Amino acid sequence: MKRPGIARVIVTLLLGAPGCVQPASRPEYIEVVQNLQYAAHRPPESVRPDDPDAAALDPAPTPPDLLGPQPVDAYIPQALRENRTVQAARFNLLALKARIPQVTALDDPIVSNTIYPIPSVAPQYSLMGYNPYNLLIAQQFPWCGTLCLRGQAAEKDVEVALAELAAAELTVVADVKRAYYDLYFNEQAAKILGDNRKLAVDFITIAKARYATGNTGQQDVLRAEVVVTDLDRELLRVSQGLATARADLAQQAHVNPESDLRTLASMPINGVPAEVERLYRLAVATRPELKGRLAAIARDERAVELARKRYYPNVTLGLSYMDMEKTNAVTPKTASGMPNVGLFVGFNLPVYQKKLAAGVAEAEARAIADAKLYDAERDSTYREIKDLWTQAKTQRDIIELFRASILPKSVQALEAATSDYQAGNVDYVTLITAWREVLQIQLQIAQVETELGKALASLERAVGVQLNQHPPGPPPTAPNSTAIPIPAPQPPAAGAASPFRRPSPANPDPAVEGPNMKRVPPSRPNATLNGKLPNAG
Repeated sequence: MKRPGIARVIVTLLLGAPGCVQPASRPEYIEVVQNLQYAAHRPPESVRPDDPDAAALDPAPTPPDLLGPQPVDAYIPQALRENRTVQAARFNLLALKARIPQVTALDDPIVSNTIYPIPSVAPQYSLMGYNPYNLLIAQQFPWCGTLCLRGQAAEKDVEVALAELAAAELTVVADVKRAYYDLYFNEQAAKILGDNRKLAVDFITIAKARYATGNTGQQDVLRAEVVVTDLDRELLRVSQGLATARADLAQQAHVNPESDLRTLASMPINGVPAEVERLYRLAVATRPELKGRLAAIARDERAVELARKRYYPNVTLGLSYMDMEKTNAVTPKTASGMPNVGLFVGFNLPVYQKKLAAGVAEAEARAIADAKLYDAERDSTYREIKDLWTQAKTQRDIIELFRASILPKSVQALEAATSDYQAGNVDYVTLITAWREVLQIQLQIAQVETELGKALASLERAVGVQLNQHPPGPPPTAPNSTAIPIPAPQPPAAGAASPFRRPSPANPDPAVEGPNMKRVPPSRPNATLNGKLPNAG
C-alpha cells in the first residue's frame, strides 16, 4: 500500500528547502537596524548634555593628518570617504546592481497539489483506479529576448546611478575647494590686517615724535590711535569669518568643527584654459550628468523594445503527476494502480491592442523626453561653462593688473607719503590715505585670488574633470599688443598630448575616448575609472 502523504511531504521539503536559505546581511545594514532600535529605546531628545550617552552625539574626531596647514588635496580624500551623500549614491549604485540578477531570472515555478482523502467522492477511473493525490509543477517563460532586454535596461540603470555617484563626488570636491578658498581668504585677511596693525602702531610713534617736537598737533596722534582701534575691529570681524570658514570646511570633511584646520601660506592656482571651445567638448565627454542622460536614453530604448515584446504571449510549461491506487478503487479488478504523468502548455492571449499600443507609446514618449532633457542639460552646461570661464579669466586679469601695476605704485606712494610726513611736507590725512589704499589693494588681491580659485573649482565641476588633467595651452597673443604681459602657464609634461590639440589616432586624449570613455576620479588625479563598480564595504 502506497502512502501519498509521505511522498507529498518529501517533495514539499525538497522544493521548499532552497527558499529557506538566506544570505547574511551587510554590516552597514546591521548597524542601521541597531541604530534604529537604540533610537526607539532612547530618542536623541531624551539625552541630556551631561548624560554619558551624549558622547555618541558628539562630532566625529579629526584625523591627525588634517591638523595644521594642509593643501586642499589633503581634505578631498577624507571628504569623499565620509560624505554621506556620496555614500548614499554608492549604496544606491549597489542596489541597482543587485537588481540585474532579479530581472534576468525566471519567475518562481508554481507547485500545486490536490488531495482527495475520501475515496467514495474522489476521482475514480475504471482502468487506473482511485486518484488520491495530484501534483502540478508549472513554469512560465517570457517571449524570446525579454529577459535579455530586462537585463540590458537594468544595466543602463546602473550606468545612470554610476553617473549620479560621479556627480556627487565632483560636487563634494568642488564644495571642499570652495570652503578651502574661503578659509584661505580669511587667513590671508587676518595676516594682512595684523601686518598693517604693526605699521599703524609705527605711525603712532611717528605722530608722537612730531607732536613732541611741535611739528604737528595732538589730533594726528589721536587719529593714529583710532586707526589701530579700527584695525582691531576688523580683526574681530575677520576672526568670525575665519571660524565660519573653518566650520564649513569641517562640515565637508565630516570632522569636528572645533578642529584646527588651516590652509597653506600660499595657494597655487591652476591656469585658466585659453580655449572655451575645448571645455565644451570635454564637458560633453566627461560631465556625469550628460553621461547619465545618455544612459537613460539607452535604457528607454530597451523599454520600448520590452513594450513591443508584450505583443507576443508568455508560454507556460507544466508537468502533472496523478497518483493512482487499486485500494479503495470502485473497480479493483480492472484498475491497474499505475500513476499517470501528463504535460501541458499554456499561454496568455495579447488581444487588448489598445493597452499594448499605449504601452509602446508611453515608452517612446519617455525616450523622447529624456532626449530633450539631454539637450537641455547640455545647453545649461554650455552656459555655465561660459559664465565660469569668463569669471575666471576676468579675475586672473585683475590679479595680474593689481600685482603688475596698482600694488607697486601704491606701495611707492605710501613710502613717499611716509617720508614726506616725517619731513613735515604732507599732513597725516595724506599719509593715512596712502596707507589705506595699500591695505585695500592687498585685501582685494586676496579676495580676487579666492574668487579665482572658487571659479576654477566650479568650472571643474561644470566640465566634469579636473583642469590640471587637461592644462591650458599658451594663450594667443597679438603681434602689436600693448596689454599687460601675463605669464604663460607651464606646458604639459614631456610626451603628453596637448590638451587643446585634436588627438591623433596613435595618441588619443584619455578624456575623450568615444563610447568607452573613462572618467578621472576627482580624488585620484592620475587614476582612471576602469569600469568596475565601487565597493561600498
